Amino acid sequence: MTIQFQKGERWTLDGTPILFDQTLTHGLLLFLHESNLSPLQIEDDDGFRTPDTRWALETYAAGRLVRRPVNERSVARRLAQEREYDPATIRKLDPQARLRLFVLRKIDELGLTTASERSIEWALLRIWREEPEAPELGKRPSARSVIRWLERGEPGRRTIKESLSMSGRVPRRPRVDAQIEVLLNHGVTRYWRSPSMSIETAYAKFACRVMRLNRWRERAGIEPLVRPVSETFRLRIRATESYETYALKYGAKKAKSRFKAVAGMMTAQRRLQLGCMDHTSWDAIAVFDSEWMLPIGTPWLTVLIDVRSRCVVGFVLGFEPPSTYSVMECLKRAGMPKTRFLDDKGPARKLVNVFGRFDQIVVDNGKEFAGVSFEDAFADLGTTLRLAPVASPTHKAIVERFFATLNNLITRQLPGARLPIHVMRELGYDPAASAVLTVEQMEDLIWEAIRFYHIEVHSSAGLPPGAIWQQDAERFGIPVHDDLRQIDKMLGMVAEGRQLNRSGVNIHGLSYHDPAVVQGLLNDLAGTAPVRRQRRSGSASCQVKVKFNPANIAEIHVWHHLERRYHTLPCTEERYAQGMSLWHHRKLAQWAFQAGLAFSTEADRLEARARLAARVQQLVPDVLIRKRRSVARVLQKPKQQHLTGVVEMRFAASRHDGMAPIVEQTPLAFSRTDEGLASKRPPRPPAKKKVLPRPSSPDPGPPAQADGGSGGEGLGWEPFK
Repeated sequence: MTIQFQKGERWTLDGTPILFDQTLTHGLLLFLHESNLSPLQIEDDDGFRTPDTRWALETYAAGRLVRRPVNERSVARRLAQEREYDPATIRKLDPQARLRLFVLRKIDELGLTTASERSIEWALLRIWREEPEAPELGKRPSARSVIRWLERGEPGRRTIKESLSMSGRVPRRPRVDAQIEVLLNHGVTRYWRSPSMSIETAYAKFACRVMRLNRWRERAGIEPLVRPVSETFRLRIRATESYETYALKYGAKKAKSRFKAVAGMMTAQRRLQLGCMDHTSWDAIAVFDSEWMLPIGTPWLTVLIDVRSRCVVGFVLGFEPPSTYSVMECLKRAGMPKTRFLDDKGPARKLVNVFGRFDQIVVDNGKEFAGVSFEDAFADLGTTLRLAPVASPTHKAIVERFFATLNNLITRQLPGARLPIHVMRELGYDPAASAVLTVEQMEDLIWEAIRFYHIEVHSSAGLPPGAIWQQDAERFGIPVHDDLRQIDKMLGMVAEGRQLNRSGVNIHGLSYHDPAVVQGLLNDLAGTAPVRRQRRSGSASCQVKVKFNPANIAEIHVWHHLERRYHTLPCTEERYAQGMSLWHHRKLAQWAFQAGLAFSTEADRLEARARLAARVQQLVPDVLIRKRRSVARVLQKPKQQHLTGVVEMRFAASRHDGMAPIVEQTPLAFSRTDEGLASKRPPRPPAKKKVLPRPSSPDPGPPAQADGGSGGEGLGWEPFK
């Protein structure tokens, strides 16, 4: 048994059109090339030979041998046959396709494929009388319509795809004049060749050319041409959009990001096998420290996501551009249990176990990841650092997609609060900022968004990320770091030559001291320090190397060069420094310096904050009116914060104009009480005098004139000079 071939059937072999001629002896088949009617020969290990039935079965099973429909009377029918529509799509596009197919098959069964109109009419009456499903498909068609339908497909092998109506689905002949067509193509080409030209400008130039052509035709006594509307011009531009045209207008980089196919997504077989880290900036949000009414800056978010489960294992909210230290802090937080969810009930409680040590982390090619020492530090932690390909943001599409989800959950739902322009200038912010939030609000919103993200079904994974993590954790366990504090000591910022004495170490204007640790360090290191660097008062001291984390200045690590290890010293002002970043600390110092306040002790710092808070309260009354939640300092250290106390909310009485009651004010005085004397102001610095460079050799001056010159008396060289 083999395929039933018929003489003249049209087939394609690997896309090459062939014709079947006849069956030969010994199971051989004669196929002819449609282009030149030469016999088809196939090649195997023994050379070229004539096809046989076994070859036909193998090539047909492999999909290489395809039969082409015989009926190709019209372009519409040929397009209908070539389009790969499934039955559901066809029924949606054309509800009458099932009716046509039903009628055609019944006509084929009756053998009336070439009957007259009267015979078709009697056949339709019989079908609608004897077949119970016929009325359910629709109204009985006319005999003329059925005669036209008989051209669709071959008798006995009609398909629903051939019954699809191609009305409106076939390219139409152009309805514009040939000259307009030339001008259209010229205008479209000009648009794609000009990077700065808009569609409106390109259409205006095209319309001017058409109007100029019509004026010439009117003078010549020829009927003017109809100018296409702007929508026709826009559709023509969109129809010609491709990689080549887009690269011509916007450059190859944008064209690749728009048209180039993605090579593939990162995959992992288990959780913590592969992580992906990236940063983003929320430029549209101005963040305030509402406890002290001090503006902090524009937040940066660093996120580490597990590729297998799509879980957010760690994140850092900071106010400096991405650096090694934000990466270090994010890695450390990823290795710590999420104790924030210990008191939760339901599926969110299982998010406590979303932590651990990654085998490999993919990062971009930013400068914060550059350096062999950074890779070696990762290797010492048991994690391999892998760089993503250059200029390929789609390689880390997992993190980019999470940022988009976070924007949908948080940023785009924020109220569009704006500060007055003069207030934004006073505080050094962009007046175009569209939202004002506090630090605690930002972190709480991120945590709530992460909670929702982990318990919702992920569109790619098909399960909630938290559920996938829990399954792998029960199966493989959770690998952890030996000592998380080693991350700070390995990747912290180094400060050489710091003085260690009985009071500890002073750095960044803060003191770090622990009596037991300092005494042990002085006992071991003071004797090794040069005598000229010792204090003459008799107290022991030495210079040491200090390492600290700029994301959290609550503690420093002092290097013991004899023991080859670090010793930790806490800050003496724990209330101030706990969770404080170095950038935030310097920002406070800058504000205090501008206010003319001393900045040496903790009491002075607290007083500076209080005075700045009073000043900002006068500038930004709107923040106080809305009673925003009090904000804790930015905790870059992985320590969970818990809110305590009672929040009191008050509501102003409503009014017809939507404003709160007017606050009583004390009017200004009607007369001056300072008797017109100028107020005391700090003296201005004297203007710098410009010092002209002295010539290396004196100028001999112009030669003297015998007759005194034409300038009159008293105009010699000395007065002129």
